[in-house]
Amino acid sequence: MNRSGVGRISPDGLRRLHEANAIAAIVFRQELLRAAVAWPATVLEDWGVREILNPESVWQIGYAPDGGTTLVDRLRKAGFGRETLLLSGLADIADDGRVVDRYRDQLVVVSYDRRLDPVAFVGIDRDGQVRPITPATPVHRQSEALVGVLEQIDLLEGGATPVILDHPLDAAALEIASHTGSEGYVGIPQCGLPISRAQASMLRQYAVSDWAIVIVPAELAASQRALRSAVELAADFERVRLITSPSGPLLANPEQLDFLADLSFETRELDRQDSPVHDGDAETTSGLESDDQTLSP
Repeated sequence: MNRSGVGRISPDGLRRLHEANAIAAIVFRQELLRAAVAWPATVLEDWGVREILNPESVWQIGYAPDGGTTLVDRLRKAGFGRETLLLSGLADIADDGRVVDRYRDQLVVVSYDRRLDPVAFVGIDRDGQVRPITPATPVHRQSEALVGVLEQIDLLEGGATPVILDHPLDAAALEIASHTGSEGYVGIPQCGLPISRAQASMLRQYAVSDWAIVIVPAELAASQRALRSAVELAADFERVRLITSPSGPLLANPEQLDFLADLSFETRELDRQDSPVHDGDAETTSGLESDDQTLSP
């Protein structure tokens, strides 16, 4: 079946795909809040984001249970048929021909398109590894969807500085720890892949701030992703600052406020538009700066 042919689907069909993803996000969220297994809460606590378990949390992070047809059954009861379930990427066909859940026993994070419609999910395994899990669909292309924008839209529109990190739980941790309104930070995760040209443009569409910060981990593959993201962001943001940091959860320790203080210093430096580049900064490309300081969480 060709699941990427948008031209073959009516506007009403596309709307139904968005609705299916929206309901899936609600189902997954409910499953997390009442999860019978312990590991999702343990991962969130290890990452310093146990607050996500609060029903009032803005972060639409859920849990896909290992039940086989939990989501499919809920969507069928809501009136969604086999074709929509498969086209949405939420379901797959088992060896025996049954339509079953695609996502099982993992934390899931909602990904949104440019109009902020839910179109996909990013998965987080028991060991904290993150990866995109939704295939290409008529409403989703991986390079054109982003995590974290809708949850933090008020902060973005209030002038908060976008901070690009490697992991969605780090992005949530940054927002949870800052809570400083228009002077705060918006954590935007790469989710295992560099920010694309389309994603950078999407972020700029909703960000009032002219600046962005990219956290560059010590681990080689993650640092390469961050650098590629910074180059794409530099085409839309007036200045992009690179900050190096050790790999691993950024805020899951008692010194998280020290990290925020250092990040706040970097943001104030960005606001000094008329100042020359200060000692320790090196121009790497147009609008792109690096910083030699290593931040210890």
